Amino acid sequence: MFLGGLPKKLLDFDFVDLQKDAMEPTPPPVPSTPPPPTPQPPRGWWSRNWKWFVPTGCFTFLVIGALFVVCIVFFAFSVIKSSDAYQTALARAKQDQRVTAALGTPIKDGLVPSGKTSVNGPSGEADIAIPISGPKGKGTIYAVGTKSAGKWEFSKLTVQIENGETIDLKGGSPKAATEPEEETPKNEETTDERLESIQLARENGERLQPVENFKPTDNPEHIIIKLTEGNEGTRVKTVWTNVNAGGASNQKLWTKELVPNDDDRAADFSLSNSNSKEFPAGDYKIDVYLDDELIQTVRYKVK
Repeated sequence: MFLGGLPKKLLDFDFVDLQKDAMEPTPPPVPSTPPPPTPQPPRGWWSRNWKWFVPTGCFTFLVIGALFVVCIVFFAFSVIKSSDAYQTALARAKQDQRVTAALGTPIKDGLVPSGKTSVNGPSGEADIAIPISGPKGKGTIYAVGTKSAGKWEFSKLTVQIENGETIDLKGGSPKAATEPEEETPKNEETTDERLESIQLARENGERLQPVENFKPTDNPEHIIIKLTEGNEGTRVKTVWTNVNAGGASNQKLWTKELVPNDDDRAADFSLSNSNSKEFPAGDYKIDVYLDDELIQTVRYKVK
């Protein structure tokens, strides 16, 4: 064979070299270089600002909604205040002496009326409440009426004063403060030998000033009843009545009985309005009794 013809030394050398090559370890692979990072695209406006934009946007919508509601309410109030039912009721209250006496002048209407009005040409309906105020206090006009042939007729037209007093404005034409005053009503006199004199009086410092009528600021009001000599032990009683002031009708105010002293034979009765408030303008009367017998009725005005 061909191999057999090779020299033995050559065969040994090649075999030994092959064995050495097989026993030597394989070197580790060289690590590859990582690719460079891919650049990120820039963030948009929304991704940068949504955290503050969302709450701000919600708050803005709430403010716009609140303003819209306020505009609607203001428009509704403006419609009521511009109606002729509102203006008619307010004018009646401003011209009524009882209202001006209770609230003072000038009288102003408030910003927030309530109720509803509906007008269609010469006809319509109204049911409104109008807050009013003056230097002396506050009140509310309540007006319920219908409009026919261009004219309003009120089934209810009153002023409720904050102290509870109610003034009815329906009774005929309102009485303006500039109209001339009526004469003082005549007293119903009854001659009695026990009675010497009866005199109305207001306080003027520490003295009493005789008067025929009172002003709203006269508080208290006085009536002095003097008996004739020899009748010092007679019981004198007075009954005070509000005839028509402040919307009242024959409202009994106060009753008191005294026995005059022996020195001057005079009994001094006084009527004070509660909480130092003024007396409403109108007609009043005082019934005078001696020993439970009606002797005389004294009539006067507060004006």
